Amino acid sequence: MRLSRPNLNLIIDILALVSAVFLIVTGFLLEYTLPPGSGRLGTEGFGPAPGGPQRPILLLWSLSRHEWGNIHYWIAVSLMAVLSLHLVLHWKWIVAMAKGKPREGSGIRLALGILGLASLLALALAPFLSSTVRMPRGRVLEQRQLTSPLK
Repeated sequence: MRLSRPNLNLIIDILALVSAVFLIVTGFLLEYTLPPGSGRLGTEGFGPAPGGPQRPILLLWSLSRHEWGNIHYWIAVSLMAVLSLHLVLHWKWIVAMAKGKPREGSGIRLALGILGLASLLALALAPFLSSTVRMPRGRVLEQRQLTSPLK
């Protein structure tokens, strides 16, 4: 089955929107929910964690600030790739829009778009409605070693 150009454009546009929303969400998480100084496990390539294994750190969904930072980085990389592809695939449309009138969409398409955007925003707000857990580094490391698939 061959993917039509409009369907490919739609998929790229949706990927760009989702990537942008999650980039914003993880940025806010890093700034406000897990601010600098909220602790690190010492497993991110920086040597032993300061304060020893009893110093508490903030976790959100079992991930530390630095692990969320890694997710934020890779979301940014994926957004850049998707936006580059978006510009390439939409070049004819960009030229046409600069030269002519845009076509009108249907009311159903608008309603589905609003519903999709509302759903995406609800999903994006979920981490802010979840509580963080404060626990000693040593305990977090022990739990991760017990549940790690790389035993």
